[in-house]
Amino acid sequence: MRKVTLLNLLRVKIKVALPILGFIAVINGLWSGSLLMLVSHKIAGTPLPLFDDYDWLVYLFFVVGSFFLTYYFNGYMIKATLNFGKEMTLQIINKLRLSNYESYLHMGEARVRTALEDVRTLESLPGNFIVFFNSIIMILAGIGYMFWLYPKGAIMMIFLILILVFIYIHRNGIIEKDMDAKRDLDDVFMRNYNDFLHGFNKVKMSTKRSDSIFLDHITKNRDKAIKLSIKSGLSAFGNELLGDYFFYLLIGTVLFILPTFFSIDATVISGFMITLLFLMGPIAILINLMESIISYKVAFKRINEFNDTLTDNFNDSDSILLSTSKELPVFETLYTNNIDYQHIDEKGNITFQLKPINLKINKGEVVFISGSNGSGKSTFINLLSGLYIPKSGEIFVNDVLITNNNRSNYRDMISCIFADNYLFTENYDNFDLLPSNTHLTKLLKEMKLDEIIRQDIANNRIFQNLSSGQQKRLALIYSVLEDKDIFIFDEWAAEQDPEFRKYFYENIIPDLKSKGKTVIAITHDDAYYKYCDRLIKFDYGKMIEKDTVTFSSY
Repeated sequence: MRKVTLLNLLRVKIKVALPILGFIAVINGLWSGSLLMLVSHKIAGTPLPLFDDYDWLVYLFFVVGSFFLTYYFNGYMIKATLNFGKEMTLQIINKLRLSNYESYLHMGEARVRTALEDVRTLESLPGNFIVFFNSIIMILAGIGYMFWLYPKGAIMMIFLILILVFIYIHRNGIIEKDMDAKRDLDDVFMRNYNDFLHGFNKVKMSTKRSDSIFLDHITKNRDKAIKLSIKSGLSAFGNELLGDYFFYLLIGTVLFILPTFFSIDATVISGFMITLLFLMGPIAILINLMESIISYKVAFKRINEFNDTLTDNFNDSDSILLSTSKELPVFETLYTNNIDYQHIDEKGNITFQLKPINLKINKGEVVFISGSNGSGKSTFINLLSGLYIPKSGEIFVNDVLITNNNRSNYRDMISCIFADNYLFTENYDNFDLLPSNTHLTKLLKEMKLDEIIRQDIANNRIFQNLSSGQQKRLALIYSVLEDKDIFIFDEWAAEQDPEFRKYFYENIIPDLKSKGKTVIAITHDDAYYKYCDRLIKFDYGKMIEKDTVTFSSY
């Protein structure tokens, strides 16, 4: 995948040909240079080469022309900048949704959030680029005018300006390192902050844990970050101050050094002084943009790292052209042939291995899965649901092999309620959630949610201020409304009271089975094992299939 760079962003995002952009910027620079020449000649009292009798009209022409050029550029860049952030954000989210699930887990929520922060940093890039480019053109126009006035003096000015540039490059390298280090701290902070929010109940349950996350991690992280911010901020301010006082050096050179070493008249001195005053604006702009430029470089680096992570497993992702996705046959049989999987840490060490699994599940079957924590149940479910890609082995629907070309269609056959169930705030599935839906009304009554939930009729959604058990029941309703071939429930009954736990095993599962649905449920409720057709146990990554009669041995 192509790296994110300034050139391809401008070419793709601003959607204007760079040669045309450069041409208009050069015209604007020449316009400014001509205006400078006009003012300089008028102050010095020397006639213009052309139109001397109409110098006021020439001046008015240049001012009005500069106004309309500036208005056009700024108007265009307002539109470009607003669209820039939108398109970059959508690009990040689109790449993420088309990546495989393992890539997302590898990055983590915090890295995704900070990637969007990088996008926000780059939102101002188009406008600042044009300001930067125009400033460069105006500086070149000013230097060109000084060459026209007196080449030797212009060379001395360029020499001094180059000294300033080299000093800036050195200092900005230090600032960039500090900002990059702060960006690493921001990643860690976002991870700590997510832990604090998502595990707030656990934070409240332990003073030691609460003090550790706040004092040892969040506070120390922010202390280090603010020190780096202060250091880089002072360095940036030092650059600005250096730039401001550098003009005094240039002015002193024109006033005292040039007349000493060269025989030049007052007209040249006056022209140089006017040019320096003219250049103060664009040079100050460049100096003020330096900190933003460093931020852009860090953001480019981070976004490219983010893209690299997303594309590490590109061939296993959903970014294979969906138009080539192959439809699967009507579900009758699901078969796994020697599928296995390894969890690998950052150092490349295998931390858990799911040993090869051969399993055949037929339409209408009810399969229960049990096993201790860390035995491989959830890993197997992630493989079976198509979220994980087997390291080896194959999955078949009927006789069709599941590959990158049909994995999305395979997942579309399955409805999952995971242990860490999450209810969306919006009705993304476009279910009919209105009171007029009799099927929904029946399900809400069965789940005893009819008097608890509030329906947002205007937006066709349900308000979700519910307990965790009630959320699981609403998730089950949504799962039933999906009406898919295979249902996977990961510890669904764990948060239910005895009444609903019993209802789940004795009514909901048999009802799904009667409709020809296949049910695969992770459960430890051995009292209800009699309601499954097969019982499977996982033990240290190995699958053991048992007859339901032997459930008491569990």
